[in-house]
Amino acid sequence: MAIILINPSAVRTILISLIILLGVFHISGCNETITLTLDEKYPRWLKDGKYHTKQTSGICFVRGTKNGEKDFLLADDIGDIHRLTIENDTIFRLKKIAFAQEVIEYLKDFPKKDFEELVFDKYTGKVYISIEGNGKNYLNYVGIYELGFYNNDIFTDSIISIRKVEIKPSETILKHVKLNIGYEGMAADENYIYLGLEGFSSKDNFADSTLLIIVEKQDLEVKKVINTFELGIGTICGLYSDKSNSLWGIDRNRMTIFHLFFDNKLNIIGKRYFDFVPAIPGYKSLPYIAALESITVDNNDNLYLVDDPYTKVFIPPQAIYDRLDEKTKNNFKNYTPVIYKYNISY
Repeated sequence: MAIILINPSAVRTILISLIILLGVFHISGCNETITLTLDEKYPRWLKDGKYHTKQTSGICFVRGTKNGEKDFLLADDIGDIHRLTIENDTIFRLKKIAFAQEVIEYLKDFPKKDFEELVFDKYTGKVYISIEGNGKNYLNYVGIYELGFYNNDIFTDSIISIRKVEIKPSETILKHVKLNIGYEGMAADENYIYLGLEGFSSKDNFADSTLLIIVEKQDLEVKKVINTFELGIGTICGLYSDKSNSLWGIDRNRMTIFHLFFDNKLNIIGKRYFDFVPAIPGYKSLPYIAALESITVDNNDNLYLVDDPYTKVFIPPQAIYDRLDEKTKNNFKNYTPVIYKYNISY
């Protein structure tokens, strides 16, 4: 992940936008009316008692059970994977997934186990993870990897295999990646894998656009490369496909949730944009600087976002910090991720 530079005007935008926090976010750029409404019980701290994940950069929905529980997988960009179960909408259970010795050996020479996006392909049962490249030879490590669970069962608590997915042509995949900048967005539908480059960057500053790369699943060949300039998307830091030809994503630097629709020739035929407004759990009128890098949708049309608290920018300014209770202050000091839940209305 690259550093985000937030200027004062961006902070003012956050403050002004807070007036709509408890309202409904409407779409633009599409005829059909869809709304995202922040669930009244969210945002919340993503923790199980005192235990919490660290630098969570990926979330994917796995299943909903008959008793209403929701199961997810989480990726942390320090090299951890967790299972998250949400019970009764607000009770979080976290289980760290163990790595078999074969996986530990495979990853031991990585300068950083920089896990970014995690995908459960509901059509094939496969699990993919995007890893950013670090170190002098970062191009050797950046890419998409397939994970194998024990007994080929995603609900076991051990990953026993990992292999790099060879997407062709590799030149297209590697052309624009840089040190610590790779594919922070990844999703899969019935026919395609979607890869979102975090962004074009220079000296810690991001440009005004990035790339969305669409890969055919059957032959793992790049079928289309889309520059996002005309879409108004500056960064892609999370992707999720709820159904074929439908793609949700996060533009972290512009604090926007986007929703794209494709025809069978991979042309974009519809697009929607939703403004995101960060808020401190328990203090919905108080903002902080969020770095959203995770997005998913469950089986009941609920959309989830997870913040990646990776620098001290995450901790609010002193004037806001002083207004918080001690538990909330400790959550910030411990870099506890924040999870948001929105109800999608069609």
